[in-house]
Amino acid sequence: MTSQSKFFQQATWVNNKLLGIETFLMALITIALVAAIFIEVVCRYLFISAAWAEELTRYLFIWLSYIGSAYAVYDGSHTEIDVLKQAILKSKSSRREVALKILEVLAIVTTFAFLVVFGKLFFDYMMRIWATTQTSPTMRIPMGLVYLPVFVGIVLCALHEIYLLLRCMVKQGEDDAASQPEAQ
Repeated sequence: MTSQSKFFQQATWVNNKLLGIETFLMALITIALVAAIFIEVVCRYLFISAAWAEELTRYLFIWLSYIGSAYAVYDGSHTEIDVLKQAILKSKSSRREVALKILEVLAIVTTFAFLVVFGKLFFDYMMRIWATTQTSPTMRIPMGLVYLPVFVGIVLCALHEIYLLLRCMVKQGEDDAASQPEAQ
């Protein structure tokens, strides 16, 4: 086993643990969302206002959206514009697989670069919000915590993009090794 494949195995282990944590958190948040909405409905039926439940639901949904977005990056579930990919797939060129691989790497690197730039900008913004004493209207949660799921989602997406790039490169290395003729 080469050090490259051992490193990739470790990266896969870390990515799988990250996916497990994301899945667990999404399930937990969904349960909390259902409970908060149920409490809100019961309270409204009894003419008791539970404004905290509505605010909690909103913030939990934000967490769910950004954690789910990171999971979707790994899963490949985000909407994509694949006109160029479809054109390459229809091509009869012998270099079609190479072009697809280049396109895949370019998409991953571009997405990662966007996440890094947006993450830095958003982190700076979040820190300015955190420095204020502003709190949410009903639950009095610091607004920095309200903005935190966006940054966490960006970091998780970036980590998944790094893994996808590693997987793409390792798969390319395996394809190259498989195409080499064996020594006689």
